[in-house]
This record gives sequence, C-alpha cells and structure tokens, in this order.
Amino acid sequence: MNPLNVYSATRAFLEKYGDKGFMVLKAALDVAGDPNIDHRYGDFSFKSLVLRLARLGFNYNPVNLLRALEKEYGVIEKSYTSSSQTWWRFRDPEAVRKAVLGDTIEIEDPRISLLKIKYEALEPGIIKNHLVKLASKTVLTKVDREGFRRIVFEDLPKLVELYYEMLGYEDYFKNEISTIREIIRLAELVSARLSRSIQAPGLEAVEESERAIRLYDNL
Repeated sequence: MNPLNVYSATRAFLEKYGDKGFMVLKAALDVAGDPNIDHRYGDFSFKSLVLRLARLGFNYNPVNLLRALEKEYGVIEKSYTSSSQTWWRFRDPEAVRKAVLGDTIEIEDPRISLLKIKYEALEPGIIKNHLVKLASKTVLTKVDREGFRRIVFEDLPKLVELYYEMLGYEDYFKNEISTIREIIRLAELVSARLSRSIQAPGLEAVEESERAIRLYDNL
C-alpha cells in the first residue's frame, strides 16, 4: 500500500472510530517511537499498547480496533505472534503519523479538553504573579499571610492534582506542567520566608526572657 493510500485509510479509520481510534493510534505511535522498548518483533505489541493507553488515562481493550486497522484498513500488519505475545508494525509509519497528528485538533480526547478547561479555570498566571510578589517582600503582613494561606489550602491541592493528571498527556501540557512546578517552587520560597518571620519574634522573646533572668540573678 502506498503512502497516500495509508494516509487515506488512516483518516477513514479516524472518521469512523473518533476519539477511541485516535487514542489507540496515538498510543501505538508513542510505543513505536519509544527508544526504551525492544522493537525486534515490530513497532508495538498488544501488551505495550494497553499499558501505554493506561498511562494516558485511557483504560480500553483495543482488540477490535486493532482488528479493523489490520483487516479492514490495512494500516498495520502482524509482524510476530507467539503463545504469549502479538506484535504489529505500521505499513507506513510516517503516513499514519501525519494523518493522526493532523487530526489532533479535530479529534481530541475529551479528557485533554477537560484538563485544559480546569487549568484555565484555576487562573495559574494570577496565582504565580501573586506568589512572585510575596516572595519579593522582606516582611509579610497579616493580609499577605492570609492570602498565601488561601493559595496553599484552596489552589495548590487542585493544581497538584491537575499536575499528575497532565503527566499522562505530557506531550500536550509541557508548558502547563512547567508553570505548575514553578508555582510550587515559589510557594516553597514564600513558606520558608514565612517560617523565618514567625521564628524571629519567638527568638527575641527568648532573648528577652534570658535578659530578665540575668537581671533577677544580679539583684
């Protein structure tokens, strides 16, 4: 099958199977391009595909779609079969990659869309800017501390939860993941500064008590 036919067949497959078809092909391409996987038997195995889908947060048995890709569309072919494993290879990986990546915007996993919406709803840019201002202050006021407390107990848990969800789609959310990491680092910096500001008055009180004891002893 020539590249044009593989591309057309892949597009037809995506049009019929939508999000599920996209995620199966995307996961299979990821496995095929993973240098840490031994590809001596082919581009991807059933086991490696299922594990990659699970890693992307997509728990699905792709057996029917693999059968369609092989028998109906001719996009993949079996390259190795044994009692314990089955491998396939793409007839034209580049044509498939072009068809799949070209449809990323048109056919997008709803989970990805939801993560984008949740991320924007948390307004991480505003949180980051607020933490930058707090981190640049030498003294934190009562209002500063209350604002920081709200961020820590209301915003950060949601951002951290979102961070781990986004790791399953790291290719899509590199910038967002980086921003959340930066927010956590800034929060740690503000927390350390707050800790020092709390300890300082306590230290002064101890020194004052010691001076009073010495004064009493000298009476």
